[in-house]
Amino acid sequence: MTNMTPEEILNTAADIILRDGWHQGDTDDGDTKHGPVCLMGAIDRAVTGNSRGGVAAISRNGPVPEVNEAVQRVINTIARWDIGEWNDHSGRTVEDVLLALKKAATDTET
Repeated sequence: MTNMTPEEILNTAADIILRDGWHQGDTDDGDTKHGPVCLMGAIDRAVTGNSRGGVAAISRNGPVPEVNEAVQRVINTIARWDIGEWNDHSGRTVEDVLLALKKAATDTET
């Protein structure tokens, strides 16, 4: 499904948030291709071009090993299983999300 490495997925997700904006409370603001996205929506868009592409949500045990690893790296970085809850925390900032993605991209221990 993807020929991207976990590093490329995570760095692309960060680039998408920088380009299109960050969103809390849902995957996106309704624009699945160009609007602001949450962390998981950015991973989906990085892989599928659509923030509701479904690969990030199913990837924890899904059929795309590179996405599985990318999501696991985020979980390890934020030390939370529920990435959506972490993203949506009222004190969270876009800087926190970008830092987590960049740190996860350099993490080779999953």
